Amino acid sequence: MFRRTVFLFTLLAASAQADLIATFSAAGVTDVRRARFPALSVPAGEPATPFLAAGPFDVVWTGKMVFPARRRLAFSFEGEGAATLKIDDQEVLNRDGILSGQASKVTRLNAGEHRVEIRYRSKADGTASFRFYLEEDGIPRQTVLPSLFTTEMTEAATLGEQRRAGRLLFTQQNCVKCHTSDEGFGATPMPETGEIGPILIGIGDRVNERWLRRWIADPKALKPTTHMPTLVDVGSAEGRQQSADLAAFLASQVMDTPVGSEVDPQLAQAGGAHFHELGCVACHHPPDVSGPEWESSRVPLNNVSAKFKPGALVGFLKKPEAFHPFTGMPNFKLSDEEASALAAFLTVFSKGKETKDPHDFPVGDAARGAALIESLNCGSCHPGLPMSPEVKAPSLAAVFKKDWSEGGCVAPQERRGKKTPVLNLDDAGRSALVAFSQTGVDSLKRDSSAEFAMRQVESQRCVSCHTIDGKSPLLDTVHSDTAKFAEHIKGLHERVDQSRPQLTLVGEMLYTTAIEAMIAGTAEPRPRPWLGMRMPAFRAHSKPLADAFSRLHGFEPSAPVKVEVDPAMAEIGKTLVGSTGFGCTTCHGVGDLKPTAAFEVEGIHFELVSDRLRHEYYHRWMNQPRSVVPSTKMPKYSDGNSSQRTDVLEGDAYQQYEAIWHYLHSIE
Repeated sequence: MFRRTVFLFTLLAASAQADLIATFSAAGVTDVRRARFPALSVPAGEPATPFLAAGPFDVVWTGKMVFPARRRLAFSFEGEGAATLKIDDQEVLNRDGILSGQASKVTRLNAGEHRVEIRYRSKADGTASFRFYLEEDGIPRQTVLPSLFTTEMTEAATLGEQRRAGRLLFTQQNCVKCHTSDEGFGATPMPETGEIGPILIGIGDRVNERWLRRWIADPKALKPTTHMPTLVDVGSAEGRQQSADLAAFLASQVMDTPVGSEVDPQLAQAGGAHFHELGCVACHHPPDVSGPEWESSRVPLNNVSAKFKPGALVGFLKKPEAFHPFTGMPNFKLSDEEASALAAFLTVFSKGKETKDPHDFPVGDAARGAALIESLNCGSCHPGLPMSPEVKAPSLAAVFKKDWSEGGCVAPQERRGKKTPVLNLDDAGRSALVAFSQTGVDSLKRDSSAEFAMRQVESQRCVSCHTIDGKSPLLDTVHSDTAKFAEHIKGLHERVDQSRPQLTLVGEMLYTTAIEAMIAGTAEPRPRPWLGMRMPAFRAHSKPLADAFSRLHGFEPSAPVKVEVDPAMAEIGKTLVGSTGFGCTTCHGVGDLKPTAAFEVEGIHFELVSDRLRHEYYHRWMNQPRSVVPSTKMPKYSDGNSSQRTDVLEGDAYQQYEAIWHYLHSIE
């Protein structure tokens, strides 16, 4: 049985540790979940969590702040509403209305754990914005990193995470496609309810009939992470015939679209190098590995040569979303050369490694397959397939009135009907779905931006490549497994700093439009062109996900703010970034001028800063870069607010950094 991480629930159950516990309440209903940090931004008409109705709400974040050494800190808020901070049961700060203003009195906190409780009440109309800051003598205020928080998971929080895992699984399994809602999901549903399965029109042009037969018979045997249910009993002669008939029908669905010629095996070596440099191993097993490795839930590639018809793989690699808008495979914007080489590598190295079929299949009949497609209601998930109005599953409302543990798709095998689809679930997944079923259908009709962001981080496997909250990505562990495919490229493994950007503070760091451009693959030029790896495009949810990242950190989604440049300050800033100042141009390009240092890794080009960085984050970065990214090569130019350059602006580091900010916004 396939074992996978079910959203964050399995992770939390294994560690029994969270950053904070957030208890939300509205209209007499309470919902509890894990929280990475205390921040939120809730627009009009959106609920604080999917399990509460939209409107005024309260939230209490509880846990501990942990300090390795004694610190003297002041705390402050931003936002609107009402908020109170308690540390070790003592009230430290209380604000009502506009939350910004004077910070709390300085509090001495000894090394070790300190109980923290933050209470927040939204505005009367249900809109909310809240951020939590700390500051020390001489150091500008900064949001409190998740790494400072810790707490043990409570029973209520564990149940809340389990319900969320079940809610996500319910949409991933496309349950709402068969069990439809008579009244729909309203204007602001959970985004995943609108996702569809692959479009199978013209599938016969792209995929081999033999692979289709094998896939239909037992999808999870070929892809252990699949959400495709098993619809036939391959252990019976009838089931094998049904697999053959369904495959025959699908193979007959052709548009006679040219898909190219056979791959060139001579390109396989170059393709292997691309596979390694792009970090494909973060989400896939190498194509020469015949068996899946269960814990990381990576998708095997050993069946590629058996699946794709000649030339079709190149088209898929260049535009994975063409026939599946919500595919987990992102678009790397591959060149023709890159796509052809990767296709050759995947085809050559997977040949002979395909998953062995324990069954013999009879010859399929396309006409019987068409009738079977209708009876199985396949068109509910796959647009364009024939459907019969007489085939209709119970409505969504009817399904939520039943006990899912006692019958239906979610129940154990001995309690399911013979014609019930077999979902690819383990015991944790079933338990999560049952827990979700007990909350009712309403949460599918609404969503929380913050929770959407965290679901997407998990389901799109962002953490496979990116560090978040100090947790190293899977790629750091497995990337060496594919180094052998690039051994022929001299110096490849000696490249300097191939690390990817961290996601811990992304919603605080970047304007929403910059996040959207990165997710959608429209950011030009690339911010980090020296990386062999590059950020692929996840276009299906790029705008709502960018908005969600901002709201997760307590910021209203926004475009770059126009800065009224002070020419005098900009001139000082220009001097400070040059060789007679801080020497920023050693690493960063300005206009047409390249960095002056003779190494291959550059900093972000200065002309990109004004469209990317939020002002407050910029100052935090300039003052304490290693508090944001511990491994950064960015040097520190001040101690507290005392700059190394005492001869400029009276040595005031904040004013010097502000001068650089004005200069950066003067660059055209």
